[in-house]
Amino acid sequence: MKKILFFDLHSMQNLEFSQFSIEISKLIMFYTASKLGIVSLSPAFQSVLEQLAKALQAEKGSVYTKTIIQSDAYRDQLEHGFFLFIESCLYHYDPAVQTAGEHIQRIIDKYGDLRRLPYNKESAAITNRNTELLNNYAADVATAGATEWLNNDNAANDEFIAHFGERANEEAARLVSNVRESRRLTENTYNAIIEQVNALALVNGDADYAEFIDKVNYYVDYYKNTLAARKGRSKAATQTALVQ
Repeated sequence: MKKILFFDLHSMQNLEFSQFSIEISKLIMFYTASKLGIVSLSPAFQSVLEQLAKALQAEKGSVYTKTIIQSDAYRDQLEHGFFLFIESCLYHYDPAVQTAGEHIQRIIDKYGDLRRLPYNKESAAITNRNTELLNNYAADVATAGATEWLNNDNAANDEFIAHFGERANEEAARLVSNVRESRRLTENTYNAIIEQVNALALVNGDADYAEFIDKVNYYVDYYKNTLAARKGRSKAATQTALVQ
C-alpha cells in the first residue's frame, strides 16, 4: 500500500519550505481536493501558504533580520548537536555514562524540542532547561561530558537574546516572528493533508491517490537529498577547517 513518506519540514530553510509547499499546492489543484478527499483542508492550506508568501516578502525587504536569523540558526544547530550527543551517551561503553545520559535524556524529553517554539519562549525554555541540568544534574552532566555543550548552548542563547533585544531590530523581530508563525501553520496544515490522504489510501485502497502520492514522494526525496548534500558539504568544510 502506497503512502506519503514522512519528512521533517523543520530542517528546511524558509525559501526551500515555501517552494516545496507551492509544489504540493500545485499537485492538489491538479488532482483536485475532492478526488483526494481533502476538501476541508485544501482552502486552509492555500490560505496559510499565501500568508507565508507575504511574510517572506516582508522579511526579504527588511535590513534588520539577518543577525536574528543567523543567531537563531546557530542556537538551533547547537540544540540539535546536544540532542545527538546525549543520544550517543545512551550507547556508550561505560555504564556510568549510559546512566548519566538516561537522566539527562529525561530532562530533554520533559522540555521537548525547543527549536519549534516562538523566539521568546525558546529563549526562556533553553535557559530554564540548562539551568536545571547544570544545577540539579551537575554530576550526570559532568559524567556524560556535556558541560561544554551546555556552556556553549547558553552562550549562543544569550547572544540571540542580546540581538533580539536590540531596539534597532524591533521591526525585524516582528517580521521574522510572522514568518515563523506562518510557517508553523503551513507545516501543520501540510501534515494534516498528508495524514488524511494516507488514511484514505489505507481504507479505500490507493488507486485514486497513487499518482498524487508518487509525485509528493518525488518532492520529498528531492528535498531530502538537497538537505543531505548541504549537510555533507558543511561537514566536509568543518573537517577541512579542523585539519588546517
